[in-house]
Amino acid sequence: MTTRGEELAGNPRLQKSDRGAFIEMMQNLNLTMPTHVTEALRTNMSGGKTVAQMLADAAAIVPFMSLAELRASLDSARAGLMVLDVRERDAYEAGHIPGALHLPRGQLEMPVNDELKDPTQRILVCCEFGRISTLAAATLRTMGFQGAVALDGGMKAGRAADYQLSSAQVK
Repeated sequence: MTTRGEELAGNPRLQKSDRGAFIEMMQNLNLTMPTHVTEALRTNMSGGKTVAQMLADAAAIVPFMSLAELRASLDSARAGLMVLDVRERDAYEAGHIPGALHLPRGQLEMPVNDELKDPTQRILVCCEFGRISTLAAATLRTMGFQGAVALDGGMKAGRAADYQLSSAQVK
């Protein structure tokens, strides 16, 4: 923490009193774009939500299923549970929950009526870390699939717990 006086006295970028000299100095710094600047600009300009806000909103309405609950559901002949993997094809093919339907998040809304026939069915949505699946489950719930839940911790947590995964090519 510094004071304004300390910054004025010691910050080399504030030593230029001529506007043109300051602009020239700043243009020659070759600074990289700050992380998340696009999101910050979009949010500030439109009043839109940040990704963190979207995740928080989604997490407030989406229940989560633990790996233990998933194992119990699959061991009891699925108990009416559909597993929906919303990762990209290569991640799905590298390893997924046995029997999972593959429907990438970017394609979720359009084929949902063809792929998910029963809006009352319990749907476990999974992704790599549990964030995209939370957003996808919230979208499904908004679309009327009130049984949509997200896998807590995602596939990364499953691999860390040595959860048995299968791999298969997607048609």
